[in-house]
Amino acid sequence: MIKKYTILFSVCFLLLFPFTGNSTSTIAFDNLSLFRNVAEKLRTIKAISYHYNREFSYPSESYHSKSSGEMYLDFSKENDLVGFRYQYRDSAGLSVFNNAEAFDVNIYRKTINIVGKLNKSSFEGRSPIYNSIITLRNILPLVIEDQSIIKKVSDTLIANKSYYLLTFETRNKYPDYLGTGFSTTTQDLIFYNRLIVNKKTLLPLTLLQTKKGSEDLNRTDFTAIKMNPVPPTDHSWYYSSYLNEYKPEKQQSIAIIEAGEVAPDFSLTNYETDLKEELSKFLGHVVLLEFWIKNCGYCIEAVPKLNALNKKYKSAHFRVLGLNTEDNQNAISVFIKKNQVEYPVFWGNNPELNKNYGIAAFPQVVLIDKAGLIIYSGKLDTQKITELIDKSI
Repeated sequence: MIKKYTILFSVCFLLLFPFTGNSTSTIAFDNLSLFRNVAEKLRTIKAISYHYNREFSYPSESYHSKSSGEMYLDFSKENDLVGFRYQYRDSAGLSVFNNAEAFDVNIYRKTINIVGKLNKSSFEGRSPIYNSIITLRNILPLVIEDQSIIKKVSDTLIANKSYYLLTFETRNKYPDYLGTGFSTTTQDLIFYNRLIVNKKTLLPLTLLQTKKGSEDLNRTDFTAIKMNPVPPTDHSWYYSSYLNEYKPEKQQSIAIIEAGEVAPDFSLTNYETDLKEELSKFLGHVVLLEFWIKNCGYCIEAVPKLNALNKKYKSAHFRVLGLNTEDNQNAISVFIKKNQVEYPVFWGNNPELNKNYGIAAFPQVVLIDKAGLIIYSGKLDTQKITELIDKSI
C-alpha cells in the first residue's frame, strides 16, 4: 500500500493568506538561486513516481472537480520526442505514452484507444500532464529567464513543518501543459503561481494557481514521491500487450465540413429570446458559426475576437452565432455573463449538429455565404475570415 500524507491547509484560507500555514517570512537570496536550484533538481531527474491529486474550483461558474492517480515518469535520453515517457493509472484505467504513441485503457468499457502521429500539441488536454512534474521541469527555466515575470521566495510553515514557497506572477499568460511555453490571453489578467517545495529534497509538493480578483483556483499535489523507482514492466508500455483483455475503440474519422458544401440546417434555442430558430432564417446574410463549450480556455479567448467581428459588421448583412449543444442553460448563462458575450448564442440538445459539421474539437468556426454555402471552416483565423466577409457581404 502506498503511504500518503496530506498537506494540511484550508483552500479558503489560502485564498486570503496564501500558504501562510502558521507563519511566513521572506528569504534573502541572490540571483534567483533557489529558483535555479529547484529547476536544476528537476532537470537532473532520471525517473520519478508520485501520487498526483488535481483539483479545479471555479465558484464563479459553479464548477468543482477532483481527480487523482499514480504517475511514473521516465526522462531517459532516448525519449526524444518530448523528453519523457509516462504511465498514469487511476480508478478509470491507464494512460500510456511510450515516446512513439499514446494509448488509453478504459477498465469500465473494456476498451483501448490509441493515438498516433504525436507532436507537442498532442499533449494539450491530456490530464496527467496538466501542471505535472513535466510542466514544472520545463517552465521554471523560462520563468527564471523572463524578466517580466515577478518572482518571490518565502519560508512557510504547514502543520509545523517548514517549506520553501516559490511564487511567480505572470500577466496575460500561463504555462501550457508541457511547460515548454506560455498560452496567452486577450484579456488583461494576472496569474499567481505558488509552488511549495520540500527544503530537504527540493522537490515540489503543491502548485496552486489563482487569478487576481478571482476565487477560481487550480491545485495539484505531489505525494508519495519516489526517485528512480522500480519501472513498469517492459510489456506494459506496448499497446499490443492489452489487446487480449481490451477491445480497440472504434475510431470514427471526423473531418470538419469543407468549403463549397451546403451548410446543414439546424434548430436551436436562442438564449436571449428563449425561442427556437433555424439556420435557414439567416439566408441572405453572411453567417459565422462558432462551436464552443464552457470548460474551454480557447473558447474564452475567442470571445473578444468574435465580439470585435460582431461590432465591426453589425450594420451589414452579417451575423455571428455561438453554438453550444454540450452544456446546460445555467452553464451557458454563466459563461455569457462572465465573458461578456455580445453576439447571439444558441443552445440545445442536438447531437447530430456537431456530427453534421464535423466538429471534433472546440472552438471551431464555419463561415457561410449569403446563399448558404460554406466558404471557410476551421480555427478562428480572424484575418482570413475578415477578408472573406469583406468579399461576401
